[in-house]
This record gives sequence, C-alpha cells and structure tokens, in this order.
Amino acid sequence: MTNILDRFSLAGKKALIVCPENPYSREIAQGLAAAGAEIWTAGNADADLGVTVAGKLTYTHGDTESAANLANEVRAKMGTLDIVIENGLYTPVKGWKQTYNEIYDQLSKTELGLMLTVQSLGRILAEQGHGSVILVADYGALVGYDPVNYQNCPGEKDTDFSFVKGFISGGAVNYARQASNYLAENGCRCNAVAFAPVEGSCSEEFRTAFTRHNQAKRLAKADDIAAAVVFLASDASEFITGITMPVDGGYIAK
Repeated sequence: MTNILDRFSLAGKKALIVCPENPYSREIAQGLAAAGAEIWTAGNADADLGVTVAGKLTYTHGDTESAANLANEVRAKMGTLDIVIENGLYTPVKGWKQTYNEIYDQLSKTELGLMLTVQSLGRILAEQGHGSVILVADYGALVGYDPVNYQNCPGEKDTDFSFVKGFISGGAVNYARQASNYLAENGCRCNAVAFAPVEGSCSEEFRTAFTRHNQAKRLAKADDIAAAVVFLASDASEFITGITMPVDGGYIAK
C-alpha cells in the first residue's frame, strides 16, 4: 500500500474554479491551495479568494460559445487540467412571481451553464485520462428547504423558497450521476457536494433553527468545506464517482 497521506496531496495539480464569485468558492480555493494545487478561475466577476491565482479565464456561464472558448483557453493557457470546481448553481433571485423570461434566464445561467461546463471541460479530462469534476450545491439539493427554519427570518425564506432554487440545486445530484458515466469510462470522475451554510453567511435566527435540526449543532466551518473538496479532488477518492456528498453536520440524517 502507498503512503495513504500522499493520496490526499494535490501537489502539481491544476484546479479551475468556475464562477469564483459564488458562495463556498473562497473556502474551496484555500483548501485546494493548502493541499498544493495551482488555482485558476473562470468567470466574468472578480473574487477575493484569499489565495494566489495563477490565471483568470473569461467565461460566461450558460453561453454555448463561451463554453467552447473556455476549453480552448484551458488548453492554450493552463496546458493540463486536473480539477474542475463547477460553482455556477447559485440563485439569489427571490420569490415565486417570476416571468417565463426570468425563469428561462435563471435556468440558462445555472443548470444549462453547468452542463456546458462539464461537457466542454470533461472532454479535456477524458482526453487526458484523468481528472475530477466537483459540482457545488447546498443541502437543499438533497432534502429541500424546511419552512420551520425560516419562521423568524422571512427575508431568507423568500430567497431559499424562490420558484427555482431547489430545482436548480437538486440538479447537481442527478447530473453528477449522468456525467460520471461518460467520465469514468475515460479514467475521470464527477461528484457533487451539498454543503450546509457557512458560519457568518446567514442570520442568527436561521442559524439557531438550522443547528437545532442538525446533529453537529453548528454551521459549517471553512475547514469543513475545504476538506471535503480536497478529498474529492485528490487521488484518495479515485474510486468514488457519481455521488453527492452531504457536508451538513448530519442535517439530512434526521
């Protein structure tokens, strides 16, 4: 058996974080960098990730032409690609009174964007015969959002119970299964993570309600986010594909 700790190292690997401006990206980037990975980003917005970024690629999430251009940029500028963090499913839009065009726009920017990213960059990984794709979602992808948690924080309820949020977040679960079929045949893998909210990211009212329900009795810490992604990005998880890993302190176990 090889040194088991060596299998968790990301030394010499290149990671691309898609939509780095979205929640969890900072914690993910810092974890990957601490494990030795070289960090690149792809998006149209700047983000303070708290780590050195080797390069920034322009990418419009949900645009077909941009997805094709992204693959070309990766080949030309990065050379190799080992880890893809797909973090484009964030939906801050509130309420149920959305028009067809507003719904279409949200789905195009999130779920369609995710599929285009995985299709475009998955081909690079398949050609290489190695690599890990990680789809970022939250706990609502697995259990939905509990109205009891929002009794004292109606503003957050309006966002989490928006017309499409649960559908969009949940899409990561089945798409990880779908993409893993193709990628596994080519020595690659695709998994999703469903995170609890991070400490400091929500109101005290929601925090109290959420932690009353989960088993760890706290929200996620930065290290919780980082450790889960490093595991799925590393060779330690090379036989794991198509799953959605809950990182929620036991919230969905009850």
